[in-house]
Amino acid sequence: MSLYNAVYIIVILLNFIISVYIIFVNREKPEKSIGWLLIFMLVPIVGLVLYFLVGRNWRSTNLKNRLSHEMLTLINASLDDYEGPYQDIAKLVTNGNSSPMFMKNEIKLYRDGFEKFNDLLEDLKSARHHIHMEYYIVKSDDIGRKIFDILKAKALEGVEVRFIMDKVGGRKFDRDYLRDLIESGVEIVTYSAHFANFTRLIDTSINYRNHRKLVIIDGEIGYIGGNNIGDEYLGKSKFGYWRDTHMRIRGDFVLGLQGLFYDDFFSVININENSRVFELHRRKEVHKQIQDFEKYFPKTSVSTYTPMQLAYCGPASPFSTIEQLFIKMITSAREKIFISSPYFIPSSGTLEALRIAILSGVDVRIIMPEQYDHPPVQHASMTYIKEILQLGAKFYLYDKNSFIHTKAIVVDGRMFTMGTANFDVRSFYYNYEVNSVVYDELEASKVEGMFFDDIARSRLITLDEFNGRGLITNLKESFFRVFSLLF
Repeated sequence: MSLYNAVYIIVILLNFIISVYIIFVNREKPEKSIGWLLIFMLVPIVGLVLYFLVGRNWRSTNLKNRLSHEMLTLINASLDDYEGPYQDIAKLVTNGNSSPMFMKNEIKLYRDGFEKFNDLLEDLKSARHHIHMEYYIVKSDDIGRKIFDILKAKALEGVEVRFIMDKVGGRKFDRDYLRDLIESGVEIVTYSAHFANFTRLIDTSINYRNHRKLVIIDGEIGYIGGNNIGDEYLGKSKFGYWRDTHMRIRGDFVLGLQGLFYDDFFSVININENSRVFELHRRKEVHKQIQDFEKYFPKTSVSTYTPMQLAYCGPASPFSTIEQLFIKMITSAREKIFISSPYFIPSSGTLEALRIAILSGVDVRIIMPEQYDHPPVQHASMTYIKEILQLGAKFYLYDKNSFIHTKAIVVDGRMFTMGTANFDVRSFYYNYEVNSVVYDELEASKVEGMFFDDIARSRLITLDEFNGRGLITNLKESFFRVFSLLF
């Protein structure tokens, strides 16, 4: 027997064992199981490598699923104060993430990176005590340098600056500039998952990404939304104008962002061996002292009643709070549901919720980009559009010379969620995501107004148009749908 044949037989046996594990032990979703079985059959060797790189959930790398007890003690807020019409949704989020209700808040909404970065740069310059930031895509381009130059200057002034960077999203960041920032006192830690059982050279974090985008300044100002750090969010790319929704908050909600950041920060430094060069393990023990932490959680002077919550999820969560939030919002709608998402690959639960809402007479409208940054995702998304169109939903494709990256859902013009989570299975099951949930009719009406502004720049796709496309297009889209739950 040749060496090739021996290796091939071993690969087939390993694939068989993995298939049994996927189906009978791990009990993956049927669609995911079928996808892996097809890959093992069609390309056995490639399939085996892919499974170990992106198919496994390495649970030792997970961030927390719920706010820690220490953070909840410092936040000191109570859900019992909320008596609005969405108490059931609020209770769901509380049970899923231990997120309390943050009652007193002021919100400023941004339509694009121009608006967001203008304010962010000024807020960073005004920081007095600390700056905490957590981003997925982080680049050292023009806007990246502007931000990090301010962080460097602030660190040299004595302001505490901490930054959580995703390894995949930060892969294009200049290494020399990174070292300069660290030497200047900017504490940068990187979320990554190492295949430590074999070698650090093999990185499995590519499939489990920290997709969160947070900023906390002095415990008083917070940012959350869809914009990462890169020039493309200012329209400086092949995609043209980049439409994205972001939010600046003053008030109690900032304390929730602070608690989530610290939980993430401590989780990352526990799993990231490189963080030891910053002596952050020693600092963690210092920060655990409540009296030291209190200065990061100041009492707010905001008096505006705007109830908000944090909803978040990750790959090790026993259930996806964000997926459940979406389902609950959709099934709670009585008149209308407006959804904006750059990707539309719903889970079976969210898809069924949409079907029920449409058949119940709810006005369901969805905006997606006509120009895509990830073609395989576009192809898979299109197969779900047909199912919803047939029931009576309205789909809009945003200006093909621009790109819409907004991630928001508005229900009945009375409450909404907005943040980092897309309407797709990756956000529900693979990424670390975080969304704000806002129970306020005035703020919801503003997001709804932005939705109609986006419709004005979009075109309605009809069922006739969809059915008129060619056989090759349909086959291509169906192919990518089969594998859409794998990665």
